Amino acid sequence: METLGGCSLSYAKEFLGQKEIPGNQGFYDKDFDALIRHFTTFKNGHAWCVYFCWLCWQLSYDDFSESFEIAKAEFSGGAVRTYRHFKEIGWTSKEPKVGSIAIWQKYRNGIATSSGHAAIVEYWTESYIFTVDGNTNDKGGREGYIVADGKKRSRSFLRRKNGLVLKGYIHPKIYKNGKII
Repeated sequence: METLGGCSLSYAKEFLGQKEIPGNQGFYDKDFDALIRHFTTFKNGHAWCVYFCWLCWQLSYDDFSESFEIAKAEFSGGAVRTYRHFKEIGWTSKEPKVGSIAIWQKYRNGIATSSGHAAIVEYWTESYIFTVDGNTNDKGGREGYIVADGKKRSRSFLRRKNGLVLKGYIHPKIYKNGKII
C-alpha cells in the first residue's frame, strides 16, 4: 500500500501544469480552482505555494481515511508561519521524506523576512532536494504561475545574504486509536 507521503506526491504530480490566472487571481482550470478553494482558505491575490501543499495533503488524508483536522488547523497562507505552527506540535525535522513539505525562508540583506516558499518533496541527494512546487516558474523561483516538478534546490540550512534558505520539512502523520504514530 502506498504511504501517506507517497500519496501526497502522487497528487502533486497529478496537478503538474496547472496555471494561475496572473496576479494570483485563481486558476485557468476551473476544476483545480474549485478544489483549492474548497479544501483550503485560498483567496484571490494570495500566493499559493502553501495552499498547493495543503491541497495535496488534504486529498491524501481523505484517501487514507485519516483525520486531517489537526494538520488543517496548522496551515496558513504563509510558508514560514505554517512551518512555525507545525514545529510547535512536533511535526518538523531537518530530514526530508517523500511527500513531506519543504519550507524555505526568504532572506534580504542577511535578514530573515516573513516570506518563504513551500513544496512537496519528491526525492533528494546528499546535497540537493527535488520538489514539486505550486506557484513556481521555469527558473525555480518562489514567484511563479505554474505547478512544476524537478525543482532542484540546495539542502543547506546555512543562511545567505539574499534568497531562499531551507528551514526544514513538515512530515504527514498517521493516527491510530486517536494517537499520532
